[in-house]
Amino acid sequence: MRHPKQVQRRALEIVTFVLATALIVVVLWLDIRTTFWQELVIVGGIVAGFVTFLFTVLVIDKVLARSNARRWAPVTRLALTELLHGIADESESEISRGHIVAFHLRVDAGAQDLASELHALRVDVLHERRKLSAALGTWTTFLASSDDHQDLLLHSADAAAHLDEIRDLSLEVERDPSDTSIAQLAALLERRNRGLDALVAELGDRLGALQT
Repeated sequence: MRHPKQVQRRALEIVTFVLATALIVVVLWLDIRTTFWQELVIVGGIVAGFVTFLFTVLVIDKVLARSNARRWAPVTRLALTELLHGIADESESEISRGHIVAFHLRVDAGAQDLASELHALRVDVLHERRKLSAALGTWTTFLASSDDHQDLLLHSADAAAHLDEIRDLSLEVERDPSDTSIAQLAALLERRNRGLDALVAELGDRLGALQT
């Protein structure tokens, strides 16, 4: 299943292609059936250049992009798999088989030794951030070269940013373990875990599309 932004981008590309094709047909019809462009030589030259530009962008560039994407598909698959390893629960996931479970961060707010719970949470945060940062640092340049993966990189960066927020808030809770601060931490963890589930699903969809 495609990500909503991918669907929107695809729909925009189709509408743009239809409108551009209609424009090209009108220009060619005027050139064949009338003397309109012959009477407006300068404008005709500008329109001819514009039509050539549209043809290049909508046809030639797309064909080359698809060919390039197919050629680099194995590398793209490796890059997306590395990102999955950066956010997956390695003890629960079987990534090569398409079974991916996001690593959820948790804290037992009712534990007697809350300080130990928060320390363990920060250890997990540090470990997860290092994994995700390593994957992003390795593959960002490659994935950013394709418009199809730029949103994915932004979502991954947001996931890393949430880890910093969790760490800072856990320190605040440790200093002042009030009901309000504990509730804020629980809400932040829940939001981060839901976002990670969505990111895992997005990565899984993209990997599935590469295999079809």
